[in-house]
Amino acid sequence: MSGDSRPAVRRTLIETLFTVFMRMTAMACFYFGLRYWDLVLGVSTGSLIRFDVMTVPWRTLATVLAVCYPIVALGLWMGSAWGAVLWAAVAIGEVLAHTLWVHIYGPDDLLIVMDVSVACLYLAFRIGLFLERRGRHRVRTDSL
Repeated sequence: MSGDSRPAVRRTLIETLFTVFMRMTAMACFYFGLRYWDLVLGVSTGSLIRFDVMTVPWRTLATVLAVCYPIVALGLWMGSAWGAVLWAAVAIGEVLAHTLWVHIYGPDDLLIVMDVSVACLYLAFRIGLFLERRGRHRVRTDSL
């Protein structure tokens, strides 16, 4: 009977931290998605910004982000590669909106810092995971 069960997979510290990082980023993306849906649908009554009085570029950006953020959150929560790719596309779009087209969307330095920070952390985790896996699969020649 014990031969039927699969051995438990032991995760390394960096794999566990990477999973926690991805899930925290997913929760933040889900929150941003809810914020954009609130903006699009006009649910909150205290909002000074209404969808019907926005300019066309803002309507477009708000609608795209309202749709994309929950999908990104799902992909990041599952730990899939497409979640990270979609997050990168959304982050690049937001950074471009608030830097290249600052005259339309206005400056948002905090958003730019957050997107760049998350991207740097993601790259650091990926490099760490790569180095860890490479070290695990390296053949030792002194034991031959």
